[in-house]
Amino acid sequence: MTPATPPGPGRPDDDVPAAEREALRRGAWRPWLPFLLTAAVCIGMLGWVTVALPDLPDRVPVHWGIDGRPDDWDEKSLGTVGMGPIVALGMTVLMALMAAIVPMMSPLPPDASPWRRVRQAGVDRGMRTALGWIAALTLLPMLPSTVEVLTAGAWRMPWWLMPLSLTLLMVGVMVALSAAIRGGTRWSDRVAQDLGHRPTAEEAAEEEKWTAAGLKRDPDDPSAFPPKREGYGVGATVNLASRTGRLLTYGFVGVFIVGLPAAVWIAAALNR
Repeated sequence: MTPATPPGPGRPDDDVPAAEREALRRGAWRPWLPFLLTAAVCIGMLGWVTVALPDLPDRVPVHWGIDGRPDDWDEKSLGTVGMGPIVALGMTVLMALMAAIVPMMSPLPPDASPWRRVRQAGVDRGMRTALGWIAALTLLPMLPSTVEVLTAGAWRMPWWLMPLSLTLLMVGVMVALSAAIRGGTRWSDRVAQDLGHRPTAEEAAEEEKWTAAGLKRDPDDPSAFPPKREGYGVGATVNLASRTGRLLTYGFVGVFIVGLPAAVWIAAALNR
């Protein structure tokens, strides 16, 4: 029987019960849906480019300001007109390759408990889903400009559409990451419960120290940048229970989630 996740370093397979393998394999295709949806939209847009290209003007817009007005033109070609969907399709392929190697980036120890195996499968599934939606979000700022070119200016981008697309991209990345991993861990909890897997006392205590997105929340750890949780990759993360960690988190939210989108909207409104 094929395992739910490919065998790899630290991902033992021989001792996994058949019922667990079957449970983890169910619905394993769902995280790939955002990739397929984004790729389908990109390919459809490229088909439209191919059909519309002969009838387009010799020079077409290739760059737009924050207010949605074109400010640079170039000779028409498949590359100039279809640049948006081409870039988005390339990003989708790159994200899909990253999603495929997620289990290799978060190896489990050979003695991992049954509950830990299932939990890691949920984290992997959540990360794949997040990467898929991030790929979809990268398409948003590119669609309106491509449509404007393909309609030969019959449809003009309203001033608010570009800042809205950029805001959805900037805010959506964090929302997609957090929501997808939280959804993956909830799925793994249901699977573990159905299989009768329970965390040990140590695992339950460790679980209380982390958020679903892999940020630490441990007042007993003085470090502001502790190592990432096992199974969440390599490097360091932020301890939200430390003063420095909280300030950095608030600063990140203030700059990237609030400040930059607000600046984009203000600039677009002033230049419309």
